[in-house]
Amino acid sequence: MRERKPVTDKAKAVAKASLAPTKRTTRISNQVILDAVNPIPFDYTGSAFSFIDQEEYLPFLPVKDDYAQMLLEARFLSTTHNACITTKKDYCAGEGFMPRNGTDVNPAVLEWFASLNLHNEPVTEVNKKIFEDFFTWGNVPIELVRFTVAGKRRLFVYVHSMLDWRLCAPDKEGFIRFAVQSKLFLRSKYARAFDIKKAKKLPVYNPMRSEKENWLKDDKGAERTLIWYKNSVSGCAHYGLPSAVASMIYQLLEYKGARYNLDEFENNMVVAGILALKGSVSDAEATKIAKKIIQTHTGDGKRGRTVVIASEEGIDKADYMKMDTKRDGSFTEADQKWTEKIILANQWDAVLAGIVSPSTMGKGTGFITKIMELKLNTVIRPAQEDLVGKVWKHIFKIAAAWFTWAPADIDLKIKNGIDISGLTDVDITPAVMINEVRVAKGLPEDPKKKGEYMKSTAPAATTPPKEEGGDNV
Repeated sequence: MRERKPVTDKAKAVAKASLAPTKRTTRISNQVILDAVNPIPFDYTGSAFSFIDQEEYLPFLPVKDDYAQMLLEARFLSTTHNACITTKKDYCAGEGFMPRNGTDVNPAVLEWFASLNLHNEPVTEVNKKIFEDFFTWGNVPIELVRFTVAGKRRLFVYVHSMLDWRLCAPDKEGFIRFAVQSKLFLRSKYARAFDIKKAKKLPVYNPMRSEKENWLKDDKGAERTLIWYKNSVSGCAHYGLPSAVASMIYQLLEYKGARYNLDEFENNMVVAGILALKGSVSDAEATKIAKKIIQTHTGDGKRGRTVVIASEEGIDKADYMKMDTKRDGSFTEADQKWTEKIILANQWDAVLAGIVSPSTMGKGTGFITKIMELKLNTVIRPAQEDLVGKVWKHIFKIAAAWFTWAPADIDLKIKNGIDISGLTDVDITPAVMINEVRVAKGLPEDPKKKGEYMKSTAPAATTPPKEEGGDNV
């Protein structure tokens, strides 16, 4: 028989320690929640970091990093907000570029504008994508790729989605130097293994840095860099926010109101009357009757029917109650207020968003013209100049150096698609060329009138009235 060894005090202490609960480190989480208790879905203070493929990045926004999906979902659920973004990007993109000095555009530049990437996207399409993403997320990653193939130089411009791009963690000096792309940011269950295998890391372009720091050469010899275009907002150090972020709750409310009325049509019964046959009914039979009523009186084409209730247990007497079937949709007045708030947050106007009320039409074309002139000067042109100054200025400089163009060849600005001749009380006819008017009206240019300006029509001479009568007139 095996002799037991006495249990020492040290063994007792070890056994007691193993049974004791493991000490855990306290963690603080500022999770993004959007509800009545937390109406503002992000925290302006502090910084949080996560990892993707061993790359440390800044979530948008901490901690769940799902704010980009929330902005996109709110946009698609709000008819008004989606209309504002769609119309704003079309107005702001205009009709491509035009020289600031009034000269002709270099044919080589026009050839480059015709197809800026392998997706065969012209410059106008690229500008539309930039403005649409800018108004949706407030952040637009724009990748530049330059390389040489068969002795010919190429420079491609790609507009990426904010959904699969994030800024990397700042360096010791607090500056962002890299951005990372990964399909894991999409949180899609159907992503291919090839898509999520490896993240792509690119330097964020900064004209104050050297060429070596701004460009990264890949395995095929192509050089890549990334311009991060953002709408800077006070309190957000690294990422931007869309201008209409303050109306996000109203965007969701606009959907909730429509969803409520849809539920009224699909799920709530509207019956013309109830014929109640009184008698003893078992629980099983009551449940069977209730299910039959729901199947018969819910859904399309089943509204306003009369409910007849019968029982196999026996009927004592019957009562008929007539129901009022006239019901108006809910949130009609509130929906109008939500629409106004969304348009206000977008710095837009209902007329330009395609929302024209009878009262607006009654004010005449002069009222609509003034609205267009106001938004042209306060929203459209400032947005165009901001894009040119923060994005295209650098792209043009890179293109000029890469293709050896003259500085005058890329001194360009976005050409508006609005006919400005009708947006001012001043007669600008002498400052407009004949071919400009022909193009604006959809007519081909007249080679004979090239460089010729319009002439103001002199007012018709009036004959002074003939003086007749005597001194007593």
